[in-house]
Amino acid sequence: MKRDVTGSEKWRLFLTGQDVGPMVSPLCDDWTIDVPYRWPFPEPDPFPPGHGDAILSEQMAMAGVCGWDATFLCGGGFIPAREEARPKTKVTPMPGGGNRVEHCYTTPYGDLTCITEAKTSMHTVKQYVETEEDLRRLAWVIRAEAKYNDDEIIADGWRRKKALRERGLMGTWFGPPVGNSLPSDEKMFYLAADYPEAFADVSAAQFDLACMQVDLLAKAGFDYLFYCVNGTEWGSPTFFREHMQEPTRKIFKRWHEQGGVVLWHSCGHVKAYVELGFFNDLMPDILETLSEPPVGTVPSLAWARPQLDRRIATKGNMPLNILLEGTPEDVRADVNRIRTQTAGYRHIVGLSDDLLKNTPIANALAFVDEARRPV
Repeated sequence: MKRDVTGSEKWRLFLTGQDVGPMVSPLCDDWTIDVPYRWPFPEPDPFPPGHGDAILSEQMAMAGVCGWDATFLCGGGFIPAREEARPKTKVTPMPGGGNRVEHCYTTPYGDLTCITEAKTSMHTVKQYVETEEDLRRLAWVIRAEAKYNDDEIIADGWRRKKALRERGLMGTWFGPPVGNSLPSDEKMFYLAADYPEAFADVSAAQFDLACMQVDLLAKAGFDYLFYCVNGTEWGSPTFFREHMQEPTRKIFKRWHEQGGVVLWHSCGHVKAYVELGFFNDLMPDILETLSEPPVGTVPSLAWARPQLDRRIATKGNMPLNILLEGTPEDVRADVNRIRTQTAGYRHIVGLSDDLLKNTPIANALAFVDEARRPV
């Protein structure tokens, strides 16, 4: 590999199957090592502390200080242009402290509301969607949302990408459309079973919106979708097959046709998804984290990797407690476990989820150094 290759170029070469040497890339949202924040590059910090995009600078700085292959995450900026697609918010102080917050959409079919209360912690008193009527209202809201200030989103994406200076790939959070606007608990499954027609209408509206968003993200310079999918700790393979598999397939096709990369993130129970061939069917470019017990259900990387299509690059799966609480020697030993179990496959040394706060810098440096060591 050329010495002057950029971080973005290295990722592109790796993803097209070329040998770029060992890859190491923990999931990193912000500054999490146990030393004060510092900007390690010669040019001025583009998003210093207090800036709205400060987490991007923190992600760049973490990669610069620790030396890993960076992927960057930032929001897509999808603020509806139409006022009726934005909820009105009412905050009411509660006796004894805290606030009751009501978010309300006004639709032709009645109000769609969500109520939360927060004192020492926050809990949801009423979710947006609890009845068939709520599903009808939600479908209207989603279709009303399907108009953005496209030029602003595109300009904002390229502003961020310019600041990244080709240090790595720029992505944003995404996921199966059916789960983007519905309750994430058991209510979603009851809604699908009790009101199939209204549920299908919401799903169709959300899919159309997702396609519009994917097209805008491509125009805004985003490189990858951080495609978050719950494992079987939250759902079931049957629900995924019936409500998520085909929309996901179409979104991946649409995104790939525009040159985008898919990084599938499931940090929990995915053993059944491996066994049922979901990943091989849908073919994300990168799959993380294939976590082992107690975090996940995958017996081992050595068990999972031979069952996955060789074109899929896997990523993971050091337990976070080792990086947070172990010694540098513990970290190096686990990196070697990962590399041994994935020898001969395209694998990126990573974690079982996002870096935890106050991770020792000595451990982060040992993690990268051992992952870079030639075998």
